[in-house]
Amino acid sequence: MASLKTKKAISNFLKKGFTLNNSHHHYYEFWHEGKLIAQTYTSHSGDTLDDYLIGSMKKQCKMEKNFFIEFAKCTKSKEDYIESLIQKGFIDTSSK
Repeated sequence: MASLKTKKAISNFLKKGFTLNNSHHHYYEFWHEGKLIAQTYTSHSGDTLDDYLIGSMKKQCKMEKNFFIEFAKCTKSKEDYIESLIQKGFIDTSSK
């Protein structure tokens, strides 16, 4: 069973291009070249991301579970994430 410290994981997401959009929850958005690619959120409470939350957030971020955990722990970079999104077809590079 996987678990991550929420504050550390979110801090690492922000370092890699996600932005915070505060409302009732903390929304984190990933934009690439002016296009919203992914959005996830956390509640104001909760010190740990458990398996259920990791599962929900990884889907919203368009990541596999292992990639999500590595990204949150800073062993995957923003460039790794963008490459993954390109391979999955979420970022179109055909016009470049």
